[in-house]
Amino acid sequence: LKLLFKATVYGFTGPAFLQRCSSHSPTVSVGYNASGFVFGGFTQQPFTQSGQFVNDNKAFLFTFSGEKLIKYPVTNAAQAVKMVNNCGPHFGNGALILLNGNQPVVHTNPGQHYNFNAAEMHGNDLNLIECEVYQV
Repeated sequence: LKLLFKATVYGFTGPAFLQRCSSHSPTVSVGYNASGFVFGGFTQQPFTQSGQFVNDNKAFLFTFSGEKLIKYPVTNAAQAVKMVNNCGPHFGNGALILLNGNQPVVHTNPGQHYNFNAAEMHGNDLNLIECEVYQV
């Protein structure tokens, strides 16, 4: 693993994320909240500022329940990841957005591109204390 981005160092913004992570792949993006949840997503596609969806049939979201990894595979591979310039990692059409709106917050919308339970994934605590992106 190679650490590309750490929000507490580089800033909780989309531009800071893209400056460090554009054109790197594959990546795993990890969010941490004060409730102790660790969650995120994997994509084999590089992040860009295109504003477009990209196809990735290997993409998935995840959370840890204790030491157990729970994976949520993509259900609509054609829209697995969206390339947006004003937020951090963006999976599906808002299924999971880390650093939403250039803020240390998470947005989730289960069901359309990934099936998961929000309470299971992040305990409904949408405030991030950290966001990291690793190249794997």
